[in-house]
Amino acid sequence: MSEPDAFPSYQETARAFDRVAADYDAAYGAPDPARANGDGNAVMAWMRQESLAVLQDVFPPGSRLLELGCGAGEEAVRLAAEGRDILATDISPGMAACTLAKARAAGLSDCVRVVALPAGGIAALRPPEPFDGAYASFGGLNCEPDLSAVASGLARLVRPGGAFVTSVMTRVCAFEIAWYMLHRQPRRALRRLRRGWISAPVAGGEGVQVSVLTRYFTVADMRRAFAPHFTIERVMALPLLLPPPYADPFFRRRATMFARMMPLERYLRQKWPWRNWGDHVVIVLRRSSSIG
Repeated sequence: MSEPDAFPSYQETARAFDRVAADYDAAYGAPDPARANGDGNAVMAWMRQESLAVLQDVFPPGSRLLELGCGAGEEAVRLAAEGRDILATDISPGMAACTLAKARAAGLSDCVRVVALPAGGIAALRPPEPFDGAYASFGGLNCEPDLSAVASGLARLVRPGGAFVTSVMTRVCAFEIAWYMLHRQPRRALRRLRRGWISAPVAGGEGVQVSVLTRYFTVADMRRAFAPHFTIERVMALPLLLPPPYADPFFRRRATMFARMMPLERYLRQKWPWRNWGDHVVIVLRRSSSIG
């Protein structure tokens, strides 16, 4: 993977995700042998459940929430089914359409509204009142070239004291470094340590794969990007000892071993310094009392 010179354009990123939108669940949804286009991803399904648990803990039923990068709508529909009101946004019109269709199929059209909009463009939103909170899961912000626009937009859209929960791909992934070093691929093991943008693959069904420009963040990067509007109050690796989604076949072959490791995973993932070294890191930020 080479490091591109230019920032990603919203149009290029949207086109890439549009190409895989229809089959996104086949590549990253929960395993389902009956699915015609694929068998999902067990690691990603577990990560989504862990992410949902954080969102459910931070945002009680009745919350009005803004989602950045809704993808195929799994989290939006689940949270809405439990009594939350969601405005879901995504840079990809195709992904936005998937979310809307999923909400309609679940009878949740009144609770899930969808807008095709990049995270950096949320300042264009004009809600009747501030949101109780916002979230951006599974690396959507890693593709966003202007985090300052996201931070300032959220500062206006989220009420004082509200939370923003995000999971971003980190610059130091302990499992990935060990995995590729053991496979004698040091360049891939250390790829995230390079500053700037790199081309990263995103899979769809039927073997379709596209690339999007991505950059990796540390927790310190996110703290700087969202100050002074938000302060960090919680950090959690996701996952730490379990493999990233691209190693799902290995995860399935060693399912018993990883099940035994789960208590240690849940213990270490919120401890320093382990919490900083996951494939993703979940960060709970709290909106300050003023935009300042």
